[in-house]
Amino acid sequence: MTIKEFYNSVYSNEQTKNLDTFISLIETNMELLENQNMQDVEIYYMVMRLTSDYANCLKSKESYSKALPYLDRAIILHENYEDIDKSKLNEVEFYRVLRFDRGVSNFHVKKYSKAQLDFEWLIRHNPDNDIYKSWIYGLKFRKYDFTLKILFYIVIGAMLFVSFFDRNTNVFIHNFTLLTGKSISIN
Repeated sequence: MTIKEFYNSVYSNEQTKNLDTFISLIETNMELLENQNMQDVEIYYMVMRLTSDYANCLKSKESYSKALPYLDRAIILHENYEDIDKSKLNEVEFYRVLRFDRGVSNFHVKKYSKAQLDFEWLIRHNPDNDIYKSWIYGLKFRKYDFTLKILFYIVIGAMLFVSFFDRNTNVFIHNFTLLTGKSISIN
């Protein structure tokens, strides 16, 4: 089977609208997809679309770590596609979807710095999009959340430590622990 025949069968078949069916078809024909001569613009487009849709389907099925290499490849294919001006990549809606999917996938596999790069790119090119901004805020909150958790455990440990001593002999430690715990619980 050629890539053209495979491409036409995938996109003409109504069953491939089901994510599981589409993913299964791509995975059984992955070798065909990966071993193409990318010099032909038509073949390049077919590989780019199939890879992009496959990556998007994997992300939709919450297979984040499995989706990441294909998201990377799809993004690179879009960036190197000769019919797209690199300065106008933001105008290509599916390219933005791929960048967003990669950011979300990196977030879920705890690669926060990589996720932040995609969300920052999206915000830089789409400053009015609140969804992208909320993901950046979520990334920043993760950093603060981690710090607060550490402080919480320090305070709990200090409270346990203080509880082993007489309150009158260690008034300073006792008051400090209570004040620190109270200030964390207020935030």
